[in-house]
Amino acid sequence: METIRIFSAPHKALRKTMAAFMALAGQTNIKNEKAVEKLKIAGNEMFFLLTSHAETEDRIILNALEDKLPGASEHDKNDHIKIHELQHKLEVQLTRLNTSVSENEAHDFYLGFASFFSLYLEHINEEETVTQKLIWENFSIEEQMTIRTSIVAKMKPETYAVWLKHIIPAQSEIENLMMIGAILRKLSSEKFESLLEDLEQNMPEEDFSSLKLRAFELSN
Repeated sequence: METIRIFSAPHKALRKTMAAFMALAGQTNIKNEKAVEKLKIAGNEMFFLLTSHAETEDRIILNALEDKLPGASEHDKNDHIKIHELQHKLEVQLTRLNTSVSENEAHDFYLGFASFFSLYLEHINEEETVTQKLIWENFSIEEQMTIRTSIVAKMKPETYAVWLKHIIPAQSEIENLMMIGAILRKLSSEKFESLLEDLEQNMPEEDFSSLKLRAFELSN
């Protein structure tokens, strides 16, 4: 039964974050130290999310699928190995970028990331169609909920905070209100205010104002 889109939230976040990074990489003046540092900070956070997501899928989602349907997780896990290798090369390249590298070297990094992004989009599209369908066909609603709950429960709070910073600006208001409602039931008011402060820096003013108003309504 089609119920929960287990991959949707993180994949929306990654599509948005990777697209923004690719644009930033294309715009960056490699001879400007502050611009290069900005690119590195954005890239390091993006790569952190990519690694976190792959580990979560392998450890929780794909292992659960493998238990139900032996062999079904092999394709995605093999993809993750290839993606990790490509990602590592890009991370090394990003570390080496500085104001002394040539424009050609900087452009090579940009092209390398563009190729990686294209491959990654294909991978997550397959997960959201082929793999997601297998989950719908082989897991009950309760089991799907258990997987989703387990993902958040096993994630460090600081990692979850980084994810939310990228997920919420990438989702629809309806999706965000459902997520905010769940968060409100778990976070203290102080932590929730801190989350809103982070989100304000990562969302268009109009979108954030609307979300903050609806979140306030939910909390009362």
